[in-house]
Amino acid sequence: MTVSRYAVTRRAALAGMGAGGAGLALAAASRRVSAQETTTHPIVGTWIIDRDITSAAEVPVVVVFTSDGGFIDPGQGVAGVWEASGPQSAAMTIIPFTDGGAGGYQVVRATWEVDEGGDTMSGPASITFVAPDGSVTMAIEVNSNATRLKVDSMENGGQALAGFPTWTPAPPAEATPTS
Repeated sequence: MTVSRYAVTRRAALAGMGAGGAGLALAAASRRVSAQETTTHPIVGTWIIDRDITSAAEVPVVVVFTSDGGFIDPGQGVAGVWEASGPQSAAMTIIPFTDGGAGGYQVVRATWEVDEGGDTMSGPASITFVAPDGSVTMAIEVNSNATRLKVDSMENGGQALAGFPTWTPAPPAEATPTS
């Protein structure tokens, strides 16, 4: 029997596969660690946002900035994206729909500056209202503040959440009489 110089024993092949698999696992683990290290921007987390600090009627929202650049407002069914613009700053774009899309949508473009402690942030936003046909119907600018949502102790049950913004609900629209 002639053995080629390229012949590989089964044991050697399995050992090579095992070493190769271990190398791939180590490479994958190091990639995960690298990805985690690059996603530690201080905006990542859950925030309570007072969207327009000049309006007492504006209801605050609770939102999530994800580590992979996503933005989620579960209370309003709004999503969007964010990206770092500096070590303590970020820009975001979100798209809320008006009347389930029947009234068009809004494009909210905002910038945030997170304080050094990482517990508050603030910034301006531009809101562009777009009709279903693509025409811009209005554009406004607002300033917003936000506070990081933290776990609250069970001992505080029965109390309002400390630091949660207050608001004065707008009076209901007058009903149109029907004869």
